[in-house]
Formats: sequence, structure tokens, C-alpha cells
Amino acid sequence: MTTSLAEKLRAGFPQLSKSEKAVASYMLTHMKSLPYETAASIAESAGVSSMTVSRFLRNLGFVGLSDLKEHMRTDVDATPLLISDRLKRIQKAGSRNKKLRDNVELEIQATLGVYELVSGAPWKRVVEVLATSSEVFVTGFQTIGGIASDFAARLDYVRPNVRFLDGRNGTFSELLAGSGRRPCLTLFEMRRYTKSSFRLAEAAREAGLPIIILCDSHCYWARDYSELVLSVSTDSNLFWDSQAPFLTLGNLLLDAVISRLGDPVEGRVRIMRALQERFEAFHG
Repeated sequence: MTTSLAEKLRAGFPQLSKSEKAVASYMLTHMKSLPYETAASIAESAGVSSMTVSRFLRNLGFVGLSDLKEHMRTDVDATPLLISDRLKRIQKAGSRNKKLRDNVELEIQATLGVYELVSGAPWKRVVEVLATSSEVFVTGFQTIGGIASDFAARLDYVRPNVRFLDGRNGTFSELLAGSGRRPCLTLFEMRRYTKSSFRLAEAAREAGLPIIILCDSHCYWARDYSELVLSVSTDSNLFWDSQAPFLTLGNLLLDAVISRLGDPVEGRVRIMRALQERFEAFHG
């Protein structure tokens, strides 16, 4: 039933109303946890009313959520909910391809390694600098640039004076040419390491600026420029090294900064939402 429900939701998706699409999207994403949901919890997560959820379920052919759960119950054993069970299933499916099976292990260990950083002293200092610096410049070059830009945009949402430093002017003057300022530089880097990273880190150190370096575990030079270094494992059996640990690291850092900033975050978010509405940044 779980599979047929998903197929039904996907097949009918284009014809759904905006609110119905919100409910369908939530159900498709959280299919395995639906047996533990209520109509109210689905409505809250999807941003619609409970009545909309009930009406949507009736249109699918169910009397209500309890009816849906009853139909799904026979499939619970076939769709494991525990992470350990799901991991075994992935490993079994990949038994014919040792490369993929081993890569699952590398990804899991890398993620655990990121979480272990949270309890270390460098983590606390990095969070403090990100939260209290008058300005934060974030940068990354080549393939890591997109992740650095995303981190800057989300950090800017919760605190002021955050800028992504792209270096297009060829001078990095926004960071280095200020008078009486002591901004922070946050540098994302993974191999192959760019000349721009070396030169920028060196210039920032000479200027006496705080430097945070978020890098892979092979970055032998990071601690030559800063004590504020958080390194993650990017080892992979795939063609490219894995960037996933950087995303996890960014998510955890942002959450920690928000906790450190406290009440001012609410005011900042209110300002940002007002600006989004004014410029109609998002659809609907």
C-alpha cells in the first residue's frame, strides 16, 4: 500500500491545488512516519488546515487518517523504520557493488565525525567568533564555492553584516582595505587547494584578522594560518570527494550560532521576512 499510495500521489500531483500539493509533498517525503502522525501534525507541518488534510485524504479514497494507517499497517514490516534496518537493506542491495557498500560506511563515519566536533574547544571558539564579529566574510573557491555561498546566505538571515566574498574585483578589498575594522574571514576549502585560499589566508593573517577555516582532513596547511580550524572527512569511493560533511558542518554551526545569539535572532528574522515579502522573494 505504501508504494501504491506514493504512486497515486505522484501521478495525480499536477492536478492538485496549491494546498493539496503541500499535503502530498509532505506525505511523499515522510511516508515511513505517516503511521505515527495525526491530521493536525500533518496540517501544521504542511502549512495547511486540518480540514484540508481530511478533505485530501477523502479524495484519495480514505475515510480519514485512521483508515490510511490501517491500509499501511500491513506494509510496515516491509519498510523498516530503524536506521540500522535501512542501512542493512542498503548494504545488502550494494553487495554486488563493493564500491557503493564501502562508500555508505565512509559517509556515515564522516557524518559522525562532524558531530564529534561539537564537543571540542575549537568549535566553541568558532561559534563565538561567528556570533560576535562585527562583520563576517565567507568565501570558498572552485567546487566548494557554492557551499560557502549557501552558508553565507543563511548566516546573513540570522545576523547582520555577513557577506560572501567572491574575489571578482581581484583585490579582496572589502575584507582587507577597511580602516579601523576587524572583520572575520571564514574560508571553506577542500583539495585541490586553490592559490586564492593560500594568498587570502596569508593576507588576512598579516592584517591580524580572525580566520576560520572549514576544510577537509587532508588540508595540511590550515593550521599554519589559524587555530580556528574545523576539518571533516571527505573520503569517498565515488569519482568526487564527498561534500556532504560540509553541509552537515554548516547546519550544526548555524544552529549553534543561533543559540549563542539568542533573542536578537528573532528581530533579525522578522526584518528579513519583511524584506522578502516586500520584494516577493518567494512564490506563493
